[in-house]
Amino acid sequence: MPRIVFALVITLIFSMQLTADAAAKKKIVIIGGKDSHGASAHNWGEGTDLLVNALNKESGLDVEAVGYKGGYPKDPSIFEGAATVVILCDGGGRHLLLRHLKEFKKYMDAGTGLVNIHYAVEVPKGEAGRAFLEWVGGYFETHWSVNPHWKADFVKMPNHPIANGVKPFELNDEWYYHMRFRQQMKGVVPILSAHPPKETLKRRDGAHSNNPHVRAAVLERKEPQHVAWAYDRSAHGGKGRGFGITGAHYHKSWDNDSFRTCVLNAIVWTAGMDVPEGGVKSLPNPTARLAGKSVDGVTSVKKNQLAGIDLTKAAKSAKYASEVITKKTPGHSVEVKADIKGATDLFLVASDGGDGYSCDWVAWAEPRLIGATHVKKLTELKWASATTGHGRVNINKNSGGQKQAIAGQSVAYGI
Repeated sequence: MPRIVFALVITLIFSMQLTADAAAKKKIVIIGGKDSHGASAHNWGEGTDLLVNALNKESGLDVEAVGYKGGYPKDPSIFEGAATVVILCDGGGRHLLLRHLKEFKKYMDAGTGLVNIHYAVEVPKGEAGRAFLEWVGGYFETHWSVNPHWKADFVKMPNHPIANGVKPFELNDEWYYHMRFRQQMKGVVPILSAHPPKETLKRRDGAHSNNPHVRAAVLERKEPQHVAWAYDRSAHGGKGRGFGITGAHYHKSWDNDSFRTCVLNAIVWTAGMDVPEGGVKSLPNPTARLAGKSVDGVTSVKKNQLAGIDLTKAAKSAKYASEVITKKTPGHSVEVKADIKGATDLFLVASDGGDGYSCDWVAWAEPRLIGATHVKKLTELKWASATTGHGRVNINKNSGGQKQAIAGQSVAYGI
Protein backbone atom coordinates (compact mmCIF):
# COMPACT_ATOMS: atom_id res chain seq x y z
CA MET A 1 0.00 0.00 0.00
CA PRO A 2 1.54 3.37 -0.96
CA ARG A 3 2.47 5.85 1.69
CA ILE A 4 0.45 9.08 1.55
CA VAL A 5 2.19 12.42 1.90
CA PHE A 6 0.13 15.58 1.55
CA ALA A 7 2.68 18.38 1.48
CA LEU A 8 5.65 19.78 3.34
CA VAL A 9 6.67 19.30 6.93
CA ILE A 10 7.77 22.47 8.70
CA THR A 11 10.32 22.19 11.46
CA LEU A 12 11.42 25.21 13.42
CA ILE A 13 14.40 24.97 15.74
CA PHE A 14 15.13 28.04 17.82
CA SER A 15 17.88 29.23 20.05
CA MET A 16 19.46 32.60 20.87
CA GLN A 17 22.98 33.73 21.54
CA LEU A 18 24.22 37.18 22.51
CA THR A 19 27.80 38.23 21.97
CA ALA A 20 29.82 39.43 24.93
CA ASP A 21 29.87 43.01 23.69
CA ALA A 22 26.14 43.11 22.89
CA ALA A 23 25.52 45.68 25.59
CA ALA A 24 27.67 48.19 23.71
CA LYS A 25 25.60 47.81 20.55
CA LYS A 26 22.13 48.99 19.60
CA LYS A 27 19.81 46.13 20.45
CA ILE A 28 17.19 45.26 17.85
CA VAL A 29 14.53 42.70 18.76
CA ILE A 30 12.79 40.91 15.88
CA ILE A 31 9.69 38.90 16.75
CA GLY A 32 8.17 36.41 14.31
CA GLY A 33 4.71 34.93 14.77
CA LYS A 34 3.62 31.47 13.68
CA ASP A 35 3.74 30.81 9.93
CA SER A 36 0.25 30.63 8.48
CA HIS A 37 0.20 30.42 4.66
CA GLY A 38 2.23 27.37 3.70
CA ALA A 39 5.60 27.43 1.98
CA SER A 40 5.66 30.74 0.09
CA ALA A 41 3.79 33.37 2.11
CA HIS A 42 3.56 34.61 5.70
CA ASN A 43 6.93 33.00 6.41
CA TRP A 44 7.41 34.95 9.63
CA GLY A 45 10.09 32.64 11.01
CA GLU A 46 12.22 32.79 7.88
CA GLY A 47 11.66 36.53 7.66
CA THR A 48 12.98 36.86 11.21
CA ASP A 49 16.06 34.83 10.32
CA LEU A 50 16.65 36.89 7.20
CA LEU A 51 16.55 40.23 9.01
CA VAL A 52 18.71 38.99 11.89
CA ASN A 53 21.32 37.77 9.44
CA ALA A 54 21.29 40.96 7.35
CA LEU A 55 21.70 43.22 10.37
CA ASN A 56 24.27 41.17 12.28
CA LYS A 57 26.39 39.78 9.46
CA GLU A 58 25.95 42.01 6.42
CA SER A 59 25.09 45.57 7.46
CA GLY A 60 28.45 46.43 9.03
CA LEU A 61 26.57 48.49 11.62
CA ASP A 62 27.10 48.50 15.36
CA VAL A 63 23.92 46.58 16.14
CA GLU A 64 22.94 43.33 17.81
CA ALA A 65 19.76 41.84 16.36
CA VAL A 66 18.01 39.25 18.51
CA GLY A 67 15.36 37.00 16.98
CA TYR A 68 12.46 35.20 18.62
CA LYS A 69 9.96 33.05 16.71
CA GLY A 70 6.60 31.48 17.36
CA GLY A 71 4.66 34.33 18.96
CA TYR A 72 4.95 36.74 21.86
CA PRO A 73 8.09 35.94 23.91
CA LYS A 74 7.47 33.81 26.99
CA ASP A 75 10.09 35.92 28.72
CA PRO A 76 9.31 39.56 27.90
CA SER A 77 12.65 40.66 29.36
CA ILE A 78 13.93 40.22 25.79
CA PHE A 79 12.55 43.74 25.18
CA GLU A 80 14.66 45.30 27.92
CA GLY A 81 17.22 47.66 26.45
CA ALA A 82 15.87 47.32 22.91
CA ALA A 83 16.29 50.38 20.69
CA THR A 84 13.52 49.11 18.42
CA VAL A 85 11.21 46.10 18.03
CA VAL A 86 10.28 44.56 14.67
CA ILE A 87 7.07 42.53 14.37
CA LEU A 88 6.27 39.98 11.64
CA CYS A 89 3.04 38.13 12.40
CA ASP A 90 -0.58 37.54 11.49
CA GLY A 91 -2.69 40.50 12.47
CA GLY A 92 -6.28 41.34 13.23
CA GLY A 93 -7.57 39.34 16.17
CA ARG A 94 -4.48 37.11 16.05
CA HIS A 95 -1.91 39.89 16.41
CA LEU A 96 0.70 38.77 18.93
CA LEU A 97 0.62 42.13 20.76
CA LEU A 98 -3.14 42.14 21.38
CA ARG A 99 -3.02 40.50 24.80
CA HIS A 100 0.08 42.43 25.82
CA LEU A 101 -0.75 46.04 24.91
CA LYS A 102 -0.48 47.36 28.47
CA GLU A 103 2.83 45.71 29.27
CA PHE A 104 4.25 46.61 25.84
CA LYS A 105 3.16 50.23 26.27
CA LYS A 106 5.94 50.90 28.79
CA TYR A 107 8.56 50.23 26.12
CA MET A 108 6.76 52.49 23.66
CA ASP A 109 6.42 55.27 26.26
CA ALA A 110 10.14 54.97 26.97
CA GLY A 111 10.95 55.65 23.31
CA THR A 112 11.57 52.14 21.92
CA GLY A 113 10.94 52.10 18.18
CA LEU A 114 8.39 49.83 16.52
CA VAL A 115 8.31 48.36 13.00
CA ASN A 116 5.23 46.46 11.79
CA ILE A 117 5.56 44.39 8.61
CA HIS A 118 2.68 43.29 6.36
CA TYR A 119 -0.20 41.67 8.33
CA ALA A 120 1.31 43.03 11.54
CA VAL A 121 -0.02 46.48 10.57
CA GLU A 122 -3.59 45.25 11.20
CA VAL A 123 -5.21 45.30 14.63
CA PRO A 124 -8.86 45.66 15.65
CA LYS A 125 -10.35 49.11 16.03
CA GLY A 126 -10.60 50.44 19.56
CA GLU A 127 -7.84 50.11 22.13
CA ALA A 128 -5.39 48.37 19.80
CA GLY A 129 -6.06 50.75 16.91
CA ARG A 130 -5.52 53.79 19.12
CA ALA A 131 -2.27 52.28 20.42
CA PHE A 132 -0.95 51.73 16.90
CA LEU A 133 -1.81 55.29 15.92
CA GLU A 134 0.27 56.46 18.89
CA TRP A 135 3.15 54.06 18.30
CA VAL A 136 3.36 53.77 14.50
CA GLY A 137 1.15 56.59 13.20
CA GLY A 138 -1.14 54.31 11.19
CA TYR A 139 -2.66 50.86 10.87
CA PHE A 140 -4.98 48.71 8.78
CA GLU A 141 -8.55 49.42 9.86
CA THR A 142 -11.30 47.04 8.76
CA HIS A 143 -14.05 48.49 6.56
CA TRP A 144 -11.63 51.32 5.72
CA SER A 145 -8.44 49.65 4.47
CA VAL A 146 -8.22 46.93 1.79
CA ASN A 147 -5.87 44.02 1.06
CA PRO A 148 -5.66 43.29 -2.70
CA HIS A 149 -2.75 41.73 -4.56
CA TRP A 150 -1.28 44.05 -7.19
CA LYS A 151 1.96 45.19 -8.78
CA ALA A 152 2.84 48.51 -7.16
CA ASP A 153 5.07 50.89 -9.11
CA PHE A 154 7.08 53.15 -6.82
CA VAL A 155 8.40 55.80 -9.16
CA LYS A 156 9.64 58.42 -6.71
CA MET A 157 11.39 58.21 -3.35
CA PRO A 158 10.95 60.89 -0.65
CA ASN A 159 13.71 62.93 0.94
CA HIS A 160 13.91 60.82 4.09
CA PRO A 161 16.69 58.67 5.62
CA ILE A 162 14.59 55.52 5.14
CA ALA A 163 14.75 56.14 1.39
CA ASN A 164 18.56 56.22 1.33
CA GLY A 165 19.80 53.89 -1.39
CA VAL A 166 16.26 52.84 -2.31
CA LYS A 167 15.76 53.04 -6.07
CA PRO A 168 12.37 53.19 -7.81
CA PHE A 169 10.99 49.66 -8.19
CA GLU A 170 7.97 47.53 -9.03
CA LEU A 171 6.83 44.63 -6.89
CA ASN A 172 3.82 42.32 -7.03
CA ASP A 173 2.61 41.68 -3.51
CA GLU A 174 -0.42 41.91 -1.27
CA TRP A 175 -0.06 45.63 -0.78
CA TYR A 176 -2.66 46.74 1.73
CA TYR A 177 -3.65 50.34 1.25
CA HIS A 178 -5.93 53.16 2.43
CA MET A 179 -4.47 52.93 5.91
CA ARG A 180 -5.95 54.75 8.86
CA PHE A 181 -3.39 57.47 9.68
CA ARG A 182 -3.17 60.15 12.32
CA GLN A 183 -5.25 63.23 11.57
CA GLN A 184 -3.69 65.54 8.98
CA MET A 185 -0.86 62.99 8.75
CA LYS A 186 0.83 64.86 11.60
CA GLY A 187 4.20 63.24 12.24
CA VAL A 188 3.68 60.77 9.37
CA VAL A 189 5.93 60.77 6.28
CA PRO A 190 4.92 58.51 3.34
CA ILE A 191 7.86 56.41 2.16
CA LEU A 192 6.36 54.15 -0.54
CA SER A 193 3.34 55.43 -2.44
CA ALA A 194 1.63 54.28 -5.64
CA HIS A 195 -1.64 54.47 -7.54
CA PRO A 196 -3.50 51.14 -7.30
CA PRO A 197 -5.22 50.01 -10.51
CA LYS A 198 -9.01 50.02 -10.54
CA GLU A 199 -8.95 46.22 -10.72
CA THR A 200 -7.97 46.17 -7.05
CA LEU A 201 -11.45 47.45 -6.15
CA LYS A 202 -13.65 44.96 -7.98
CA ARG A 203 -14.40 42.81 -4.96
CA ARG A 204 -17.66 43.21 -3.06
CA ASP A 205 -17.71 45.34 0.07
CA GLY A 206 -16.33 43.67 3.16
CA ALA A 207 -14.08 44.07 6.17
CA HIS A 208 -10.91 43.78 4.05
CA SER A 209 -12.04 43.73 0.43
CA ASN A 210 -13.76 47.01 -0.50
CA ASN A 211 -15.75 49.94 0.86
CA PRO A 212 -17.18 53.33 -0.24
CA HIS A 213 -14.35 55.28 1.44
CA VAL A 214 -11.55 53.63 -0.49
CA ARG A 215 -13.46 53.80 -3.79
CA ALA A 216 -13.90 57.53 -3.37
CA ALA A 217 -10.22 58.00 -2.57
CA VAL A 218 -8.82 55.87 -5.39
CA LEU A 219 -11.40 55.92 -8.19
CA GLU A 220 -12.81 59.43 -7.75
CA ARG A 221 -10.09 61.57 -6.16
CA LYS A 222 -7.22 59.54 -7.68
CA GLU A 223 -5.18 59.79 -4.47
CA PRO A 224 -1.86 57.92 -4.27
CA GLN A 225 -1.90 55.26 -1.58
CA HIS A 226 0.83 55.08 1.04
CA VAL A 227 1.90 51.50 1.72
CA ALA A 228 5.00 52.32 3.79
CA TRP A 229 5.36 55.22 6.18
CA ALA A 230 7.62 56.65 8.89
CA TYR A 231 6.30 58.20 12.09
CA ASP A 232 7.96 60.51 14.61
CA ARG A 233 6.07 60.33 17.92
CA SER A 234 7.44 63.68 19.03
CA ALA A 235 4.85 65.30 16.75
CA HIS A 236 2.28 64.31 19.36
CA GLY A 237 4.41 64.71 22.46
CA GLY A 238 5.72 61.17 22.57
CA LYS A 239 9.18 59.62 22.32
CA GLY A 240 10.55 57.29 19.68
CA ARG A 241 9.79 56.39 16.09
CA GLY A 242 7.58 53.98 14.20
CA PHE A 243 7.38 52.45 10.74
CA GLY A 244 4.78 50.39 8.90
CA ILE A 245 4.96 48.59 5.57
CA THR A 246 2.18 46.52 4.05
CA GLY A 247 4.23 44.36 1.66
CA ALA A 248 6.04 41.06 2.40
CA HIS A 249 3.06 38.73 2.04
CA TYR A 250 5.31 36.73 -0.26
CA HIS A 251 8.61 35.63 1.25
CA LYS A 252 10.28 36.20 -2.15
CA SER A 253 9.63 39.93 -1.81
CA TRP A 254 12.75 40.08 0.38
CA ASP A 255 14.82 39.32 -2.73
CA ASN A 256 13.92 42.74 -4.14
CA ASP A 257 16.94 44.86 -3.22
CA SER A 258 15.04 48.14 -2.85
CA PHE A 259 12.26 46.60 -0.78
CA ARG A 260 14.75 44.90 1.55
CA THR A 261 16.88 48.04 1.85
CA CYS A 262 13.82 50.12 2.68
CA VAL A 263 12.87 47.85 5.59
CA LEU A 264 16.43 47.58 6.91
CA ASN A 265 16.77 51.37 6.73
CA ALA A 266 13.51 51.72 8.65
CA ILE A 267 14.69 49.35 11.39
CA VAL A 268 17.90 51.34 11.83
CA TRP A 269 16.01 54.68 11.74
CA THR A 270 13.49 53.57 14.37
CA ALA A 271 16.43 52.47 16.52
CA GLY A 272 17.50 56.12 16.59
CA MET A 273 20.56 55.57 14.41
CA ASP A 274 21.82 57.38 11.34
CA VAL A 275 20.94 55.52 8.16
CA PRO A 276 23.99 55.14 5.85
CA GLU A 277 23.84 57.45 2.83
CA GLY A 278 23.63 54.50 0.46
CA GLY A 279 21.24 52.57 2.68
CA VAL A 280 21.85 49.62 4.99
CA LYS A 281 23.97 47.03 3.20
CA SER A 282 22.78 43.46 2.65
CA LEU A 283 23.57 40.66 0.23
CA PRO A 284 21.17 39.89 -2.65
CA ASN A 285 18.77 36.95 -2.96
CA PRO A 286 18.56 36.12 0.75
CA THR A 287 15.58 33.75 0.52
CA ALA A 288 17.55 31.26 -1.57
CA ARG A 289 20.84 31.74 0.28
CA LEU A 290 19.34 31.23 3.73
CA ALA A 291 16.81 28.50 3.02
CA GLY A 292 17.34 25.76 5.58
CA LYS A 293 20.54 27.29 6.95
CA SER A 294 21.38 28.23 10.52
CA VAL A 295 21.36 31.98 11.15
CA ASP A 296 23.05 33.07 14.38
CA GLY A 297 21.71 30.01 16.15
CA VAL A 298 18.25 30.35 14.58
CA THR A 299 17.42 27.62 12.10
CA SER A 300 14.46 27.28 9.78
CA VAL A 301 14.15 23.96 7.97
CA LYS A 302 11.47 23.09 5.45
CA LYS A 303 11.70 19.53 4.21
CA ASN A 304 9.50 16.65 3.25
CA GLN A 305 9.79 13.67 5.56
CA LEU A 306 10.84 11.67 2.51
CA ALA A 307 14.33 13.11 2.17
CA GLY A 308 15.49 14.12 -1.27
CA ILE A 309 12.06 14.52 -2.89
CA ASP A 310 11.49 17.80 -4.70
CA LEU A 311 7.72 18.28 -4.85
CA THR A 312 7.96 21.06 -7.44
CA LYS A 313 9.96 18.83 -9.76
CA ALA A 314 7.77 15.83 -9.01
CA ALA A 315 4.65 17.78 -9.99
CA LYS A 316 5.94 18.06 -13.57
CA SER A 317 5.75 14.28 -13.91
CA ALA A 318 2.56 13.85 -11.90
CA LYS A 319 0.25 10.99 -12.78
CA TYR A 320 -2.58 13.49 -12.85
CA ALA A 321 -2.76 17.29 -12.68
CA SER A 322 -5.98 19.24 -13.11
CA GLU A 323 -6.52 22.73 -14.41
CA VAL A 324 -7.35 25.41 -11.83
CA ILE A 325 -10.72 24.60 -10.25
CA THR A 326 -13.02 27.57 -9.62
CA LYS A 327 -16.72 28.28 -9.12
CA LYS A 328 -16.95 28.35 -12.92
CA THR A 329 -15.84 24.72 -13.07
CA PRO A 330 -18.94 22.50 -13.47
CA GLY A 331 -19.74 21.08 -10.05
CA HIS A 332 -16.80 23.07 -8.64
CA SER A 333 -14.78 19.85 -9.02
CA VAL A 334 -13.05 17.45 -11.37
CA GLU A 335 -12.82 13.68 -11.32
CA VAL A 336 -9.35 12.30 -10.70
CA LYS A 337 -8.25 8.96 -12.10
CA ALA A 338 -4.66 7.77 -12.13
CA ASP A 339 -2.93 4.42 -12.57
CA ILE A 340 -0.45 4.13 -9.68
CA LYS A 341 0.33 0.44 -10.01
CA GLY A 342 3.73 -0.30 -8.48
CA ALA A 343 4.01 3.06 -6.69
CA THR A 344 5.48 3.20 -3.20
CA ASP A 345 4.55 6.80 -2.37
CA LEU A 346 1.35 8.71 -3.05
CA PHE A 347 1.31 12.52 -2.99
CA LEU A 348 -1.86 14.62 -3.05
CA VAL A 349 -0.81 18.23 -3.59
CA ALA A 350 -2.97 21.33 -4.04
CA SER A 351 -1.48 24.72 -4.88
CA ASP A 352 -3.12 28.14 -5.04
CA GLY A 353 -5.01 29.23 -8.12
CA GLY A 354 -2.18 31.36 -9.44
CA ASP A 355 -4.11 34.62 -9.02
CA GLY A 356 -2.15 35.83 -6.02
CA TYR A 357 -4.87 35.08 -3.48
CA SER A 358 -3.68 32.59 -0.87
CA CYS A 359 -7.14 31.75 0.48
CA ASP A 360 -8.02 28.75 -1.69
CA TRP A 361 -9.78 25.67 -0.28
CA VAL A 362 -9.50 22.10 -1.50
CA ALA A 363 -11.32 18.87 -0.67
CA TRP A 364 -10.29 15.41 -1.76
CA ALA A 365 -13.81 13.98 -2.09
CA GLU A 366 -14.27 10.23 -1.68
CA PRO A 367 -10.60 9.42 -2.42
CA ARG A 368 -9.96 5.71 -2.76
CA LEU A 369 -7.57 3.09 -4.07
CA ILE A 370 -9.20 0.55 -6.39
CA GLY A 371 -7.50 -2.80 -6.66
CA ALA A 372 -8.29 -5.97 -8.58
CA THR A 373 -10.40 -7.41 -5.77
CA HIS A 374 -11.21 -4.63 -3.31
CA VAL A 375 -11.46 -0.86 -2.68
CA LYS A 376 -9.68 0.99 0.13
CA LYS A 377 -10.69 4.48 1.27
CA LEU A 378 -7.75 6.85 1.79
CA THR A 379 -9.56 8.11 4.87
CA GLU A 380 -8.99 4.68 6.43
CA LEU A 381 -5.22 4.92 6.00
CA LYS A 382 -2.62 6.87 7.96
CA TRP A 383 -0.59 9.39 6.01
CA ALA A 384 3.15 9.85 6.52
CA SER A 385 2.83 13.63 6.57
CA ALA A 386 0.15 16.27 6.06
CA THR A 387 0.12 20.05 6.27
CA THR A 388 -1.94 22.98 5.04
CA GLY A 389 -1.56 26.75 4.88
CA HIS A 390 -4.93 27.28 6.58
CA GLY A 391 -6.50 25.44 9.51
CA ARG A 392 -5.56 21.77 9.53
CA VAL A 393 -5.83 18.66 7.39
CA ASN A 394 -8.95 16.81 8.56
CA ILE A 395 -10.75 13.56 7.85
CA ASN A 396 -14.37 14.07 6.76
CA LYS A 397 -14.20 17.79 7.66
CA ASN A 398 -12.89 20.88 5.90
CA SER A 399 -9.77 22.72 7.07
CA GLY A 400 -11.89 24.79 9.45
CA GLY A 401 -13.33 21.67 11.12
CA GLN A 402 -16.78 22.09 9.56
CA LYS A 403 -18.88 19.77 7.43
CA GLN A 404 -17.31 19.00 4.07
CA ALA A 405 -19.26 20.07 1.00
CA ILE A 406 -18.64 20.89 -2.65
CA ALA A 407 -20.97 23.20 -4.58
CA GLY A 408 -23.39 22.89 -1.68
CA GLN A 409 -23.45 19.10 -1.84
CA SER A 410 -22.31 17.02 1.14
CA VAL A 411 -19.29 14.79 0.69
CA ALA A 412 -19.72 11.22 1.93
CA TYR A 413 -16.09 11.02 3.08
CA GLY A 414 -12.99 12.95 2.27
CA ILE A 415 -9.82 14.81 3.28
